Amino acid sequence: MTLTRGAAAAILFVLFLVTWGCSSSPSDGPSVVEPEEATAVEDSEATTEGDEETSEPLRTATVEIYFPSALSDGLVGEFREIFDTATPGDRAKQIIADLISGPTSKDCLRAVSPSTRLRQAYVLDDGTAYLDFSSELTEGVGGGSMMELLTVYAIVDSVALGVREVHRVAILVNGRPLETMNGHLDLRRPLKPNPRLILGSVVVDAGGLVPTPGIAD
Repeated sequence: MTLTRGAAAAILFVLFLVTWGCSSSPSDGPSVVEPEEATAVEDSEATTEGDEETSEPLRTATVEIYFPSALSDGLVGEFREIFDTATPGDRAKQIIADLISGPTSKDCLRAVSPSTRLRQAYVLDDGTAYLDFSSELTEGVGGGSMMELLTVYAIVDSVALGVREVHRVAILVNGRPLETMNGHLDLRRPLKPNPRLILGSVVVDAGGLVPTPGIAD
């Protein structure tokens, strides 16, 4: 049978509609992720897992903060935890913050007024730490030479013995060198720590003061 040109065209059009309808019909099955989308999802998951693996808590270090003894002429240490940061100046700031906050034991006295502020702390490559305090540092210091000595070395020993890079400490007030706290001790030059003033440490589990072997000898 011979088809006319119009009939043949009509048959081809019907076949096209059937074929297009089958290929474009919606599917009830799960959606397919295109290759580019799959790569983006994998990269996102890998980044999240990597962040979880590299996020580690900051390390801490145990240091001693030295306060004047309430029972004798000397310094008594209290153990505190600080963040073991890479910058020695940051560790010095944490130690001074604990010193200003005051002791927790009845065996210790305050070293400085609680209104004292540490304005800045920085450590030179030669091991000298410069601690710049507000003017409140000199308030409340007793008139005797011993109290002045213990106040100064509560600062010096806490920082110099608690920050491994520090070998001496210079005390400033409002950005300028402090000549003296109360007329007895020359502070115009950086001071080395004086471990001989340390009587011991307050250890709660031991029920009181524990002498520090080898320091006061």
